Amino acid sequence: MSCPVFRLLSIAALLFSSWCAADESSSGNPLSLEEALRLATDQQPMLEAQASAVAAAEQTAAAAGELPDPELMFGIADVPIDGSDQFSLRRDNFTETQIGLTQEFTRPEKRRLRRLRGNDVAAVANAELESMALEIRRDTALAWLEVWWRQRAAELATGTATAADLQVQALDIAYTAGRATQADVLATRVTLELLRDDVSDLEQKGNDARSGLSRWIGSAADRPVPAELPSWSAPRALADLLGESHIHPLLTITARQAIVAADDVRLAKAAYKPDWTVGVYYANRIEYADFFGVNFTVGLPMFTADRQDRSLAAGLEQKNRAEQLHEDLERQHTAQIRQSFSNWQSLQERIARYDSNILPQGVRRTEATRLAWQSGQGTLAAVLDARRVDLENHLKRLQLERDAAAARIALQYLAGEQP
Repeated sequence: MSCPVFRLLSIAALLFSSWCAADESSSGNPLSLEEALRLATDQQPMLEAQASAVAAAEQTAAAAGELPDPELMFGIADVPIDGSDQFSLRRDNFTETQIGLTQEFTRPEKRRLRRLRGNDVAAVANAELESMALEIRRDTALAWLEVWWRQRAAELATGTATAADLQVQALDIAYTAGRATQADVLATRVTLELLRDDVSDLEQKGNDARSGLSRWIGSAADRPVPAELPSWSAPRALADLLGESHIHPLLTITARQAIVAADDVRLAKAAYKPDWTVGVYYANRIEYADFFGVNFTVGLPMFTADRQDRSLAAGLEQKNRAEQLHEDLERQHTAQIRQSFSNWQSLQERIARYDSNILPQGVRRTEATRLAWQSGQGTLAAVLDARRVDLENHLKRLQLERDAAAARIALQYLAGEQP
């Protein structure tokens, strides 16, 4: 079975496979990761909504420290309802028409604490905005990475299937000439169809991945992505990542929530001291002298066990809850950094193993089976099986590269860095 035509077909298949791999990256306007991240954050409804929440919290904080609005009081007092002066506004010297203003003077310490609490609530909202922006960039990067992995896998499978198809066509010619058996033809066709099914499966999963990316960037997700991943530098040392983990926006949120809970405790303590209300009024009597008056009202916290004490106890429990949740999130965050860092290191070692041993041996095996087939000492089915195993190895290596990139993106997110 050794003849120049088989060598020409093999060379053509390899050239075609290489052309397929290079064609995508050279096609017009590929969607880079940087552009995908920009599209995901520009005019992002979630970010705009949270920015409005921050602005609302800041406005609320400014208003929280102000005095209550004054109240206008007006009415008629001491109108007789029986006797000769019944319902008269003129004849009884006690009947008067009143108008006045009442102002509650909240204690300055309470107003200061309310303003402080409002500022801390606004700080929570701002930290949530920063955290949301990081999460959107992380999720977009992971969705883009999934598209890249599926596209590259489909390219590899397509190249392998194309080369196998050319060799199956050559075997059909050999079978027609009586130089191959029907069993050889059937076996190779089954293997070819399995390769084509792999291509279809990868293309389907690639469409699913693009649908996931469209959640963040819309129709731009349909564009091809570059053939190579961005060049990421190695992550910082684990000790550095752990030492700065507390500045992550997620931890800032829970830390600020604990501060808000502490503000509530201080406000509950301030409630033991009552506020004052001052009212002034002017009373007009039609036939008699007019009056002017001032009155003062002060609360009497006589039953603190049923109200102030319970409010303070509730505030202390909420403060403890917020502090414990913050500590738990710190532990969780630290564990995620350790896990992502360990995964990234392990994946780098596995990728190196594939590059130095597994993939070169797979290529040599495929070449050996091809030479054996051309020399008449092997079968094309063995060649296609070797190609399929080699494809699986390349796909596995590609998946490891995807997983390593995902771990690197996770580390960037956990470190509070932009992908």
